[in-house]
Amino acid sequence: MSDQYIGNDNYGKPKSEYLVRLSNMNDNELFEECKRKIWLSAYASNNPRSDYHWHCTACYDECLRREKVNIYDKAYKYNTEEE
Repeated sequence: MSDQYIGNDNYGKPKSEYLVRLSNMNDNELFEECKRKIWLSAYASNNPRSDYHWHCTACYDECLRREKVNIYDKAYKYNTEEE
């Protein structure tokens, strides 16, 4: 486990709880989570301590663990396409 996942989040919950939640998601749920966290991380760009930043990294790491980085890439593209 990466050092950034040790300890508690901004609400005092162990960061490991979020990692377990991610690992229990199916691919479609993970895709939706990636979309949300990528958007929220960008929204919180003025707050470097936001949980959304490490959530976003955790989503990528989970996709990498599954050898399905395309899930994250697709979610990233979803959030960066112009309307």
